[in-house]
Amino acid sequence: MRLKPEFARFSAFLLDCDGVLWRGEEPIPGAPEAVRALKASGKKVLFFTNNATLSRRGYLAKLRRLGFDAEPGEVYCSAYAAAVWLRGRVRRVYVVGEEGLVEELKLAGLELAGPEEAECVVVGLDRGLTYSKLEGALRCLSRGALLVATNGDPTLPTERGLAPGAGAILAALEAAAGRRADAVVGKPNAFMYELALREHGIRPGEALAVGDRLDTDVEGAKRAGLAAALVLTGAAKPSDLERARVKPDFVLGSIRDLFE
Repeated sequence: MRLKPEFARFSAFLLDCDGVLWRGEEPIPGAPEAVRALKASGKKVLFFTNNATLSRRGYLAKLRRLGFDAEPGEVYCSAYAAAVWLRGRVRRVYVVGEEGLVEELKLAGLELAGPEEAECVVVGLDRGLTYSKLEGALRCLSRGALLVATNGDPTLPTERGLAPGAGAILAALEAAAGRRADAVVGKPNAFMYELALREHGIRPGEALAVGDRLDTDVEGAKRAGLAAALVLTGAAKPSDLERARVKPDFVLGSIRDLFE
């Protein structure tokens, strides 16, 4: 497999996971082979996801389980980004989210706390969400705690189609509290891309971000000064490009189309 000339100039490829590499537990056809070919050609490959249900360790295991060539230090998830953002700002957090988010927060030295003690409510995708958990978060916010979200994605692609994302949960809390989140650290915020560029010594002009959403992946890439490619194997459809405020530099049927 040989990269097309327009992509060969990039030394680093920042790949979104959901909708680009897989849908749920199913790899997108040709995606594992594309990642192997990128690495074989000497390109730096980093993996990104706004989904905070797993930690970096969990996503590394999933990448390998689905046949992707991935190493520790190459994975960036919004759970890790949220933990980095919060470190040094607060100590006690109330979590609406899953074990991956909890793991990253603990690794950053943050303490889990109840509604009466927490200084911040951290919101991610939570497939075990209960009314009681939302009620606790609202009590915490009513005391003046910060509201920080891993991402604002309203949906995420699965093998069964689109499912509600962390943004749907965040919207419920924002509506109940009557205020917006203090920070949303995942894409389209540039924070996660900038964190990876800094940790790997990559200049923005050297990297291509590949994603399946215009409002997160492409917009986040542009905010970070990156070139962006949109693939049509996830959330975005060709008709979305006409209405998009921020346009990608490239549009691909799938990640396989990076190659001739």
